[in-house]
Amino acid sequence: MTAPDSRLISRSLKVQSTMSLALAGILLLVGPVAAYSSMFGSLAAFIPALFFALLVTPKFGLDSAAFLRTAVLAEIGKIILTAAMCMAVFVWIKPLAALWFFIGMLVTIFSGWLGMGSGA
Repeated sequence: MTAPDSRLISRSLKVQSTMSLALAGILLLVGPVAAYSSMFGSLAAFIPALFFALLVTPKFGLDSAAFLRTAVLAEIGKIILTAAMCMAVFVWIKPLAALWFFIGMLVTIFSGWLGMGSGA
């Protein structure tokens, strides 16, 4: 197994942020609640992914036990951070368009996968 190039991870995060902003921009045509709801959903997916990448990327190519330990702890942290961000948004952001929140999350997650695809 080869370690992902840090440029690949950076490209994935750039694709995620670009798609999130594009979705929010398009949703401004629907209304501001839809736009900021999708942006909060995007942030609830992007910030934990960034947290994971910042913790795991420096461990590539080093001791495999240290990498695995870091990856497991970073994934647990990512799940907890995602849940906490979702709870905070649903408790404190009113009004919120829940459908657009989850669409923002899905667009961010899937665009991250798209950004990880091979290519220049």
